[in-house]
Amino acid sequence: MTPKHGLLVALEGIDGCGKSTQAHRLVAALVEHGERAVTFREPGDSEFGRELRRVFVEGRDITPEEEMHLFLEDRRIDVRDNIEPAIAAGRHVVMDRYYLSSVVYQGALGLDPLMIRAKNEAIAPRPDLTLILDLPVDIALRRIAESRGQANSFEGREYLEKVRELYLGFVDETAIETVDASEEPDAVHDALLGRILQLVDAAR
Repeated sequence: MTPKHGLLVALEGIDGCGKSTQAHRLVAALVEHGERAVTFREPGDSEFGRELRRVFVEGRDITPEEEMHLFLEDRRIDVRDNIEPAIAAGRHVVMDRYYLSSVVYQGALGLDPLMIRAKNEAIAPRPDLTLILDLPVDIALRRIAESRGQANSFEGREYLEKVRELYLGFVDETAIETVDASEEPDAVHDALLGRILQLVDAAR
């Protein structure tokens, strides 16, 4: 029996850790297990999300505060139009990034992580489970170079080191866990899927 309401699972981690690939694999695997599941990515396709993707490609020409505002407005729309309706319809939602990304990425720019988190949790439901795909920065940068040839404005070594450190500062919290993303993709998938299926079974 599928839970009446869907579960919200967030995949997090620094650039290059494989979140997008794993999110799509997880949805396919959950469907194979008889579950209803969908994945959404952030930033989304709103005007705010499109502006953020422009910044990713062209370089940061906005302040950290402006960046935070764009993420908040894009997330507000994502929650209203995608996340909450899917959960209410009984679908499990696997997020390819969620608000913890804002906390650590804008936190690494000097904003107060607690303030960023509070603003996000005022508009966005807390995940039932957050899985941080943890990866050393050297490996992440090598993967980025192999897949895209160059980094974007979010992918400098020193910056990603700060982001990773902030991510790992959350792992002692309930419902926030790490998975070793340096393993082969199949091993990472198995670890993620196993943990999510435990959560699904517990919710029945």
